[in-house]
Amino acid sequence: MTPQLEAALAALQPLSPAERQQLLQILTQDELAENPLTELRNLSIQFWQGISLQQLRTTQTPATVHNLQDLSADFWPQEDSIEEFLAFLQQQRQEVS
Repeated sequence: MTPQLEAALAALQPLSPAERQQLLQILTQDELAENPLTELRNLSIQFWQGISLQQLRTTQTPATVHNLQDLSADFWPQEDSIEEFLAFLQQQRQEVS
C-alpha cells in the first residue's frame, strides 16, 4: 500500500458509516461516468435498494421548522370560498366513485 493511500485511509477514519458510503458512491460514479449504460444500471439498483433515514438525512440536509407560521401562505383567492371548494371536491369524488 502506498503512503498516499495509507494517509487517505487514515483521513477516512473519523467519517461516519453514512459519510463513507456517500464517498464511495461519489468515487464509483466518477469511475462509471465513462460508461452511461453501466451508470444507469447502478443508479437503478441503488434506487431500488433504498437507504436508511439517517443516510437520506445526510444527503439532503433538511431544514428544521421551528414555527408553523413559517410554512403558511396567503394564496387562497378571496372570491372563492372554502365551502364552495369543499362542495366541488365532494361532488368530484362522488362522480368518480
